[in-house]
Amino acid sequence: MTQAITENINSMLKYRGRIFYTLLFGIIFLAIAYIVLVRSAIGNVVEREKVIKEIREKSTTVSELESNYFSMKSKINIELAHSKGFQDSEVSSFISKKPVTAFVSYNGL
Repeated sequence: MTQAITENINSMLKYRGRIFYTLLFGIIFLAIAYIVLVRSAIGNVVEREKVIKEIREKSTTVSELESNYFSMKSKINIELAHSKGFQDSEVSSFISKKPVTAFVSYNGL
């Protein structure tokens, strides 16, 4: 029994260096992977903040343009058109909403 224990301990001591370097390599690899992933996460957060700021700026610009559009639209009326030289139309014709072309059913083919 003691001989089996001795052989087991000797075999463990034989691979002791290999086990140590394998564990050391694994720890170093995981530490590097952790650093890379944390840096990537921080970069993504910073980029997201930049995008949010840009979206806010563009939203402000769009609302200003909409405000200008509605204020200009409210100033347009028939008197302005007459002052610019437009005249009232004598004939009014409208486009029909019904399609002019006929459609063929695919079930009949």
